[in-house]
Amino acid sequence: YFHNMLKLCLLTIQVMALMSASVAAAAASSSSASSSLSTSSSSSSSSPLSRASMKKILAKARKLEENNNGDADQAEMEGFLVDYSLKFMKCIPDQVLTDADYNDHFGVVVFRLCPSNSCSDEEGCTSGYADFAVDVGTYVEAFMEDQQDNMNWDDKFDGEMFGQCVEYEDDDNGETGYYIGPGCTEDGTGVRMAVFEDKYCYQVSETSFETISNGWSLPYTEGGVVSTKCLACMDNDGAVRDMCLDLYDVSPYRCETDFDFDHYYYDNNFEIYRYGKDKTGCTKIEVMQSTKKKAAHGAVWQDLIISVMLLITAAGGFALYTVWWRKQKENLERIDDDDDDESGYHQQDDASNGDGEHDDGELVRNPSDVYQEMEDNKVEGTMA
Repeated sequence: YFHNMLKLCLLTIQVMALMSASVAAAAASSSSASSSLSTSSSSSSSSPLSRASMKKILAKARKLEENNNGDADQAEMEGFLVDYSLKFMKCIPDQVLTDADYNDHFGVVVFRLCPSNSCSDEEGCTSGYADFAVDVGTYVEAFMEDQQDNMNWDDKFDGEMFGQCVEYEDDDNGETGYYIGPGCTEDGTGVRMAVFEDKYCYQVSETSFETISNGWSLPYTEGGVVSTKCLACMDNDGAVRDMCLDLYDVSPYRCETDFDFDHYYYDNNFEIYRYGKDKTGCTKIEVMQSTKKKAAHGAVWQDLIISVMLLITAAGGFALYTVWWRKQKENLERIDDDDDDESGYHQQDDASNGDGEHDDGELVRNPSDVYQEMEDNKVEGTMA
C-alpha cells in the first residue's frame, strides 16, 4: 500500500513539473516578438506532445489510485465477511456459465452469503443476503482447498482434481475415451462425481465406472462432494476463510440486492466502475434458477394432466360398463318373464287329464253333450 502511495506521489510531482514547463514555454513564446515562423511552429508542435505525456501519466495515476481503493475495499470486505456464512443453494446441470476469461463451463452452482446468526442449514436465509453463481468445478476446487487448509489433510492431497474434468486412463490400455469430473445430482441439491462422454463433462455416460476400471468404485457418485450446510466465513483463528473471499472474487454473476455492504465493483455491461451493491448478475441468476423451476413445474403439470386423463378414461369406462350391465340385466329379466308365461301355459295343459276332469274332480262338460242332455230333457217333458 505504502509502495503504491509513493509511486502516486512521484507521478504527481512529474505532472506538476510538466505543467510548469508548459507554462514557462508559453511565457517565453509570448515575450519573443522577433521569433521566426519556424520557431513558433516548433513551439506549437511541442505543446500537443506535452499534453499526450500528461494524459499517459494521469492514466497511470488513476490506475494506481484504483488499486489503492481496491486494497481498501478488500480489507473492508474481509471485515464485513467475518459475520457471514456461505450456504450452498442449488446445482443446475443444464446451464452454461462464461467466466471472466470467456471460457464456457457446463453446470452452475448458486451459493448465498447469509448473516451467520440467521443462516439455516436447510433453507439458508431470507434477508440481508447476496446470491452468487459460479461453475461447478470452481466451487468444488475452492471447497476442497478450504478443507485441506482447515482439516490438516495430507499435503500430497490434490483437491483440484475433484474440480476438473479429466480423461480416465487405465493401467493397461491408457486412454479410455471416458471423462471423470464433478456434476450436479439429479435433484440439484448437491454435487457428485460421474463418468462423462465428453471432455467438457456435460453428457453423463451410461457406462459405469466399475466397467472401465475393472471393478473399482468411484467415490461420491450419489453426492456429498461439497457440504450443503452453512460454512462460517471466519475460521478458528478469527480470520476470513479463503473460500469465501475466492468465491466472492471469481463469481461472474452477483446479485447483492439485499446485501448490507456497499463497495466498488466493475460493471461489465457498461465497462465502468460503480459504487454500491452489485446487481449486474441478478437477472442471469434468476433466469438460471427459473429454468430449473419451470422444468420441474412443467413435469408436475404433465403428471397432473396424465393423471386426469387416466381418471377420465376410467370414469368413462365405468359409465359404459354400467350402461352395458343395465341392458344385460333388462334382457335377462325379460327372458325370465317369458319363461314364467310359458311355464304357466304348460301347467294349465298338465292340469287337464284325458277324461276332461280337473284335479279337483269336476267334469269339463262338452257342448255336444250339453245339447244332447237338453234334448233328452225336452222329450221326457213332452211324454209326461
